[in-house]
Amino acid sequence: METRANPTQAWRFGVFEVDARTMELRRGGTPVKIREQSFSILVFLLEHAGKLVTREDLRRVLWPSDTFVDFDHSLNTAVMKLRETLGDSADAPLYIETIPKRGYRFIAPVEAVGTGNGQVISEGVVSDATVIDTPASNVLPPRKKRSVGILLACGIFLLLVGAGWFVYERWRANVPASLVQRSLTRLTFDDGLQSGATWSPDGSYIAYSSDRGGKFDIWVQQVSGGDPIQITKRPSQNIQPNWSPDGKYIAYRSEEGDGGIYVIPALGGAGLERKIAPFGYDPQWSPDSSQVLVRTHFTALGYSNRFYVARLDGSSPREVLAEFIARNNLWGTSAAWHPDGKRITVWVGSSSPTPVFWTVPLAGGPGVELAIPAAVQKELAEASGETKASLQLGEYRFLWSPLGDAIYFVRGYRGARNIWKLTVDPGTLRATGIDRLTTGPGPESALAVSADGKRLAFTAGSQRIQTWLFPFDAKIGQIKGSGNAITSPGRTSIGPKLSPDGMKVAYQVPYGESYGPAFGDVRNEVWLKSLVDGSDAPVIAGDGYSRWGPLWSPDGMQLFYERKNLRTNERQLMVWSGQTHEEEPLVAPNNLGTPYQLSRDGKWLLTYKPTGLWLVPFPSPQHVETVAKSIASNPAYQLFQPHMSPDGRWIVFEAVTNPPNPESALYVIPASGGPWTRITDGQHWDDKPRWSPDGNTIYFVSRPGGFFNVWGVRFDPSTGKTVGQPFQISKFDSQRLKILEAIPYVGLSLTQDKLVLTMSQDSGNIWVLDNVDQ
Repeated sequence: METRANPTQAWRFGVFEVDARTMELRRGGTPVKIREQSFSILVFLLEHAGKLVTREDLRRVLWPSDTFVDFDHSLNTAVMKLRETLGDSADAPLYIETIPKRGYRFIAPVEAVGTGNGQVISEGVVSDATVIDTPASNVLPPRKKRSVGILLACGIFLLLVGAGWFVYERWRANVPASLVQRSLTRLTFDDGLQSGATWSPDGSYIAYSSDRGGKFDIWVQQVSGGDPIQITKRPSQNIQPNWSPDGKYIAYRSEEGDGGIYVIPALGGAGLERKIAPFGYDPQWSPDSSQVLVRTHFTALGYSNRFYVARLDGSSPREVLAEFIARNNLWGTSAAWHPDGKRITVWVGSSSPTPVFWTVPLAGGPGVELAIPAAVQKELAEASGETKASLQLGEYRFLWSPLGDAIYFVRGYRGARNIWKLTVDPGTLRATGIDRLTTGPGPESALAVSADGKRLAFTAGSQRIQTWLFPFDAKIGQIKGSGNAITSPGRTSIGPKLSPDGMKVAYQVPYGESYGPAFGDVRNEVWLKSLVDGSDAPVIAGDGYSRWGPLWSPDGMQLFYERKNLRTNERQLMVWSGQTHEEEPLVAPNNLGTPYQLSRDGKWLLTYKPTGLWLVPFPSPQHVETVAKSIASNPAYQLFQPHMSPDGRWIVFEAVTNPPNPESALYVIPASGGPWTRITDGQHWDDKPRWSPDGNTIYFVSRPGGFFNVWGVRFDPSTGKTVGQPFQISKFDSQRLKILEAIPYVGLSLTQDKLVLTMSQDSGNIWVLDNVDQ
């Protein structure tokens, strides 16, 4: 590696700015103290952003052998201090990735300023921009330049301070909100994940959930500093705290028993917690502290959330918004109290990059859609570029400002999930402007605004969504090793499918934000990973189509998937040949649902849509609906994930109901149709049923305890009934490595000796952004 990869001397990444000439690091415009050696390492990494910088590179450039002895210790310390300054983590890095035994790589997007030719280089793309630059002849060594700068500053300070202050005050009085300087402060520094911050009414404390004790509990901490206090201490996972406006209680989600919403005195107390709802997630107190709003689902699923309000008196939660959502055929993702306490605002899923909000009276009646002018919609549309794969999963969090003059929300744009502020006219519910409050790589989540409306707390995190391969014995149902990721950490991969011979994995790569419940709402590519030679590439790329939902032919020589023309929205079922590497269209049973599995003899295609399961002759004739076989349907259920047993006699599938406590249970029916046999209790969201190669075990994922894990249940093909109780196979119970929470995007696939899963590695800390009301 060359000593200096490019002539740039100033960079921007996330909320940080670096100027090598003045040896300054700034966060959100505010100078940050940093050790000289750590700063030198940061500059060198930025000069080689995206590339491996070896430990020897750093030693040669920063610590010449003739002047340095204990290089390893000093480098490790300097990198550790650098990460602390940036709020980074070695386990789940946002900025600096450790390459074991080799060195480091700067992995965040970097905007390089000062190329010497009047241009800015950003993520490898050159575009015109104003730059910070200095002729090479005028550049002093950093130490000398800093000394000269100090002397010059002292000499002119007294002359300029009065005039400068006068000009600043006049500018500040007229500055647009988008140019207001906002300071950013980090509140937590633990490894793992701290999330769900909520403010005390006076703004001096925050409560949040943290896994610092080995599992999630609720903690309270002074904003000004000091040690946090653990509030919940029972053995279950406890998350999503919300502080009541009167300051008396904290409501939270607990996984104890079958799970539900609990309240506890704000300063804790053993045995004082009590359950106020037997179901629900994301509790939110009403402005008068009399009710708690909850949603039914733990994540954004492929159909609408439902919303309830619970009281402290132990009465049954009451559903709200149901009539409005049903009457308008909407997909409700999340909801929040309007500041007046008489209305609730719901975020409606749509295929647009512009969020859709409806505000509805709590007592019922017509709602009002938030009017968003064309200029704001255009800004959001332009921001939602496809520069990087970044499907943002499970986060539709938003909230109102206390005065009702703004909505804060999280959304993914251009590869980063950031916080946005939509200013609103409280009287007309019409948006008047849009402001991007954070610009880091994200993901950012779990917003909370202080009671005075001036400060916004949130979690700045790191999330990797990859396909993992585990050695597996499908006959006995045992994972035989720790497994490893087989897809790139910089590329989101979902829905993996192992080929029948176990030598290849097909998976899906989404680009951009998922705005609705269907994969087709974003651009997708189907990729193919060889487990033999390690090759990894899209089957077809860059041709104006979106492809998703790959499935293998029984001989493993072909892939079937759906394809959508991004210009005309036309959808087709395609077949791709592993020999010619070309695709051809098939007659797609569009009116009979999503293709899901080809029978072993290749004559029948198993399809589904929420209203039923079908067996379709393959290849499909023109009038396929006249010869297709309806296998299962029931208006009380939505049906998903059908799989045919290896002997072709049975079909296992997922059936979802949506009562106050939504259930997802697994059933088995004869392949020719007939009575349903329930094989799981459905209390913990059972999903992704898959057969073992011998047909004697059904594997699936389930969520008891708050984390998805792989489970199995024995099956007798001769009787069509299960044998014994379900048994747990995996033990993922940490944010450091877990099955992805956004279950619609999870893939589970297996052969006799392999198991692949969609896994997520999450971490993050809580930060506070000031002056968000300006």
